[in-house]
Amino acid sequence: MAGEFDMTETEWLKAKNPDAMLRMVGPRFSARQWQLVACALVRRVWDLLPPGPSRDLVAWVERNGGEAMPAIASHWVADLETAADHATTAARAAERLVVLATDPDADPESFRAMDARRTNPTAPLYQASCRYAQTAIRLAGESAFQAAEVVALLATIRPGPLLVELTREQVRRGLLLRADASSHTSSALKLKAIGDEMADRANGRKVGQNFATASEYVRREDEFLGYRHSSLMTSKEKVVRKALGKILHDLAGNPFQTARFEPAWRSDSVVGLARGIDEDYAYDRLPILADALLEADCDEEAILRHCRGSESHTADPLHLRGCWVIDRILDREPEFFSGLPIIAASQAPQRRRSPRRNSVLRLDPVTVGR
Repeated sequence: MAGEFDMTETEWLKAKNPDAMLRMVGPRFSARQWQLVACALVRRVWDLLPPGPSRDLVAWVERNGGEAMPAIASHWVADLETAADHATTAARAAERLVVLATDPDADPESFRAMDARRTNPTAPLYQASCRYAQTAIRLAGESAFQAAEVVALLATIRPGPLLVELTREQVRRGLLLRADASSHTSSALKLKAIGDEMADRANGRKVGQNFATASEYVRREDEFLGYRHSSLMTSKEKVVRKALGKILHDLAGNPFQTARFEPAWRSDSVVGLARGIDEDYAYDRLPILADALLEADCDEEAILRHCRGSESHTADPLHLRGCWVIDRILDREPEFFSGLPIIAASQAPQRRRSPRRNSVLRLDPVTVGR
């Protein structure tokens, strides 16, 4: 497959084009590795998932990756649908508590804006504040539902490019909705505070002027939220793209160089530590694993640096289930690692390149219906 990848080792290490990275290593991935990529993306919205079936399924897939999803779909899907509904309700209730102060009547069931009569010049501020509060509650619920729904993909889509593509898009949308909810909450509380301050200063004079001032505050805030949404869309796309690059770094290492691993390094201490890190999702113990590897006479710099988080190409490494060092120690994915290194296009005989594509959907995906 050498020469088919429009990527160099330097570009891989910079991880600025995760789609190209995935196209390069994806054809070599096992079903388990595809599932682990999807699970790692789901963990970007982990805080939006309530304890229960949603988190349980992610953990199950991480531990049992590679098994046929149809066998577990019927066991999980009904519970996941219920969990999504509960997550939506809980998120809305939590957001309501935050924005409740914006309700002039302190009504826990609804937000009733004050009358917009010109004798009440602060009314536009309270009306907008209530409008933003209602939107924040709706968006918070939608973000929680989106996060819960993305977990269902793990039970209904077979491992492969389609699973990762759909997971990435829904995670991005969940993050965007949550950020949008926070922006509307902030705006609601801000306009409520301005309205209270204007009301405290009101002396019955310049009512028309104060009404116009309040309306201008609202206009500017509406405009700000429009710009903010556009900025958030770009920001969340970058967050997910950056996360995918780090995920591939952790699962595949550097596919342009084969890190040497000697069976003699699998001492009882090394294997025990690796298994404990994997089972407990305790990747903060990796530096301890590095010390154990040293005691086992491991001198492979790439392995030791990965465990210590001191790789030169990243200052903020990400570790997750499927970490290439843990997999090498526990002798997982032997076919993938035996196929390394992958030769860069610039190092291989040149062929005519086909047009670059942004999508990772190079393989024929197979879905399993609900």
